[in-house]
Amino acid sequence: MPIPLRWRLLDAETGATAVECTDIDGLFVDRKFPVEPAYERYTLLSCAPAGPLLAAIDGTGPAWFGNFLINGAHLGGRPVSEACGPDCYECYSTGEELLDVRVVGQRPAADGSGLLDVDLEGHRRVQDNNRGGTVAPAVSGYRLAVWPAVNGSELETTPVGECRGIAGLFHERPEIWPSGPPVTLLGCTPGLTGSVQAELAHVRVDGTAHKMGWGSRVHGRVVAVGPSAVGDDLVDITLDARIPEPLAANDRPLWDMWRAGGPTGPNLWAKLDRSDRYLWVRAAAAHRRYAPDKPAGRVYHLDGRHVTDFDAFFCAIGEAINGPGGWFGGDLFWLHENAATGDGGATPGFRMIWHESEVARTHLVPGFDRKSWLPAVTFDDLVRYLGEDGVQLELR
Repeated sequence: MPIPLRWRLLDAETGATAVECTDIDGLFVDRKFPVEPAYERYTLLSCAPAGPLLAAIDGTGPAWFGNFLINGAHLGGRPVSEACGPDCYECYSTGEELLDVRVVGQRPAADGSGLLDVDLEGHRRVQDNNRGGTVAPAVSGYRLAVWPAVNGSELETTPVGECRGIAGLFHERPEIWPSGPPVTLLGCTPGLTGSVQAELAHVRVDGTAHKMGWGSRVHGRVVAVGPSAVGDDLVDITLDARIPEPLAANDRPLWDMWRAGGPTGPNLWAKLDRSDRYLWVRAAAAHRRYAPDKPAGRVYHLDGRHVTDFDAFFCAIGEAINGPGGWFGGDLFWLHENAATGDGGATPGFRMIWHESEVARTHLVPGFDRKSWLPAVTFDDLVRYLGEDGVQLELR
């Protein structure tokens, strides 16, 4: 019986098959994604607090802020608000965003200025500014804001003061999604040599290959080739390459299921926790089968019994539109693209009946989403977005 070749390396320039193999050491790693962030302690030095920050310090307002924005400025003895206008590129290029922030302490500033040193707890959003947060920018102070604005606007910020420096923010950190271990292709067709610049594709049992994207590219050189224990006439190939964004070990059962043909019935995702529902949506996206949108006039039925979180909604609407394991977006951008412009499986303007919608109404409520690190997308938000994109939505 032929050995199943599960993975295919496609030449990055030509798209031709470079090699096929049965498995890959270094693709699945013994970690769980998304990685939970490490909370840190920061100190705003010589801080002049205002608005909600001042209220958190004096106890007249909540200690928790949500997201906290810090933009650098050259003060020159002036307040930050006067030293850096709202459209200052330098401010934003040196900016940092802290997530899930709360005030945990304050005391008179050590420099005797009469200002305050204010302790915050939170974590830094991963971004490239300031060399990935490792080097403090060459500025003489920072202006501070919370986002979204206190009035609830997601497009505005609320200024909360300024400070002369920040302790605890700029330093090296472990990678949130570190590269995998060295790659060994197991049970390969022979012939791969030299330099490898390839995209990785997952191959279903029916031979359909699904490219996995930039995070799973294989760039390196062949360093060893030897007989494989997988089967006769196959070889194991060791590369000096690492997968930039490896898959989690708990991803493997999902990928094995899709390889075998995909979910065999609806709601198989319902027993998963939210992190694994997120992985389900990613696997559905990776294994999407492209086809023309179904004709206009079709009515879709969303089974809402298990829509208890944001990712569950995308599991459910993907199945409503495209059947078990189907994909109709995994975030608000792709929901809009698919609903408003098509190419997601349904002709825009479609009618959808959301059954048991009260489940989502009960669970998708205002708050702070500690997966997206943004204000939670509520049931009412989703209903509004779908309506604005032309979906004829009926709630039951």
